[in-house]
Order: sequence, then structure tokens, then C-alpha cells
Amino acid sequence: MAPQPQGRFRRFLATRIGWVLLYALATLVVIFSMYLNVLIAIPAVLLFGLAVPIWSGHKRPRYLALGGVIIVVASAPLANALFTQLLQTPVGAAASGSGGVFSNGPPLMQNATVTPYTGTKSTNFTWSVTIFPANHPIGNTTPNELDLYISDCPGATGNNSTYCSPGYTLIVLQNKTLPNTTSPYTVTFHYRIGSNGIWAWQMGIWTENSTTKKPYFQLLIGDPQYNGIEGPVIGGFWVIYGLVLEDAFFEDFLFIAAPYFGLLLVYMLFKARERRRKEAEQRAPGPLPPAGGGGPRQAEAKEAPLPSSSGGPPAATASASSELNCPKCNAVVYAGEQTCWKCGAPLPATTAPAGKTSS
Repeated sequence: MAPQPQGRFRRFLATRIGWVLLYALATLVVIFSMYLNVLIAIPAVLLFGLAVPIWSGHKRPRYLALGGVIIVVASAPLANALFTQLLQTPVGAAASGSGGVFSNGPPLMQNATVTPYTGTKSTNFTWSVTIFPANHPIGNTTPNELDLYISDCPGATGNNSTYCSPGYTLIVLQNKTLPNTTSPYTVTFHYRIGSNGIWAWQMGIWTENSTTKKPYFQLLIGDPQYNGIEGPVIGGFWVIYGLVLEDAFFEDFLFIAAPYFGLLLVYMLFKARERRRKEAEQRAPGPLPPAGGGGPRQAEAKEAPLPSSSGGPPAATASASSELNCPKCNAVVYAGEQTCWKCGAPLPATTAPAGKTSS
């Protein structure tokens, strides 16, 4: 039998209450990890959901599997609440690039925002940006056009975005009357989207190369993946919660359930292999005596008691008494074990030999 956990803390963790607390902690750690980065949740669930429970003494696969189900079922909806709250938190103001081909110094477009950040279908949203015409790219004219792109596909400025399937919504608002001045000014757009969802936007500004007369176009700097700017978020907490819940469960099964139950299956295979090896060792005959006799086996055979003349059963040998039967499921167990490896039932001090069942 495997040694029991040593120390007061590990003995407590090995109890039923300890098991509940272990998986409550594992669930919280996984939720926090998913909130930070879903990839961090993989080592978190393997460490707190498998390694720590096994270390504390909870080695039965059915309890490990039950703990995994608890983590998977609880983490997705709870983490989704955090995601929803994060989605409704306004992002900072955006700006275009600075220096190089973007401007002759500071950004050409600065302080680009949408207000309000959250709203309803009837909300008339306002997008604004401050333009610094003197910061136009070197060798270009002052800006002559500003475009606003609103979409439910992050970062989309056309109908063929590689980030979304065809059929997404794209709204394009254009302003072709930019003033011909070198002083900073603010441009605003007003629009009522009229549809619930998590929207994104982007602004593009046009200048013209003074030598080639070719137009030059540049965007604001958005998020690093889509180059879009999040907002507005329309519909309220529970509407957005329902919209992103499916994605939360998808990530939950992909990054939490798959690694957890995959490693649990490997653990079960190793445990089954170890159990079969031990059973084979228990049933294996001892070494054969050398030719000519005189070996330990012969000595044992000479000293073995003869059957009694009364016809009673012969005395049990050491090999027979080393294999016993569980009184609950009749599985073969080893002498000296305290619990059955198969059903987990406690074993009495005296257990029936293997091959016999108690009446």
C-alpha cells in the first residue's frame, strides 16, 4: 500500500473537507488564470487540479475526474463574468504613428475616442479625434480626408477582413471637408448603430505625396492583434454576457478540459500498469532449486507439515496467505493493505484468502 500523507496539513487535505477546499482553490486559480491569459490556465489546472490532490492523497481516478468536472463546469461561467466586466471597461485614447513615414515628429492624429463607451440601441455615439496638420508625413501635403470605420469585426476597414468570416457589418463614415490649415483642430462623427454587440472602430487619414501626387493613407494604432479599437459595447451586462458565453466554454474545453482529462487518462494507464505488475509479482512462483537438490525450496518441502490423518484441510502456506479477497467486491488484495484498490472499501485485519469468499 502507498504510504499515507505525512504531516498535519497533508492529513487534513486527504479528508473530504480537504478535497472540497482543494478543488474550490483550483477553480479560483483557473478562473484568475483565464482572466489573465488562457494559456496560463493550462499549467494552473494541471498543478492545482491534479498534482496537488495526488500529492495530498486523493489518488483515486474517479475523485480526480469529479474534481476536473467541477473545475470545467464552474470556471467558464464565472470567468465569463470577469470577461464581460472587462469588455465594458473603456479603453484609452488612440493615436496614429509618430516619426518615420507616419509624421515629421509627433502623431498626426491624437486623442481619438468614442463616447459614451457603453450604451443601448438608441444611443447616438460620438467619435472624435484631434488632428495636428503640421505633423503630416515628410514630403506630404496637409491631410485632406478622414474616414471612420465601425464594425463588429475587430479592425475591419473593408469587406474582406482575414479576421472574420464574410457577412460581418461594416459602416464607413467619410469626412472630405478637412480645413486647409496648419493649426490643430478636432473632427467628430455622430452615429446611432442600433444593434447590440461588441463593436470596434478605426480611423484612417489621407495625405498626398508632394512629388508623386499619390495618396498616402494611415490608421490609428489599435490593439496588437487586429489593429482595431474596442467600442462601443451595446446591450448591457447580461446581453454581453450571453454573447461571449459560448466562446468562454469553447476556451474552457480546449485549454482546461482537454489537458486535464488527457493527463488524467495517462495517470490512470500508469496506475493500472503498476497494479497489474504488482499482481503478477504476487502470483509469480519463486526461483527453481538448483539441480542436485539442497536448495531452499527443498528445505521448505522437507519441513512442510504432512496432511493430518483426520482428513482436515492442509495448513495455509505463506504464498496462499499473501493474496486475500476484499469482503465487499471480492477483488484480490495484498496482505497488510488497509483499503481495497478497486472499490476503496476498508479491509479488516483478517481477510479471506484469494479464491475464497466469506459466507
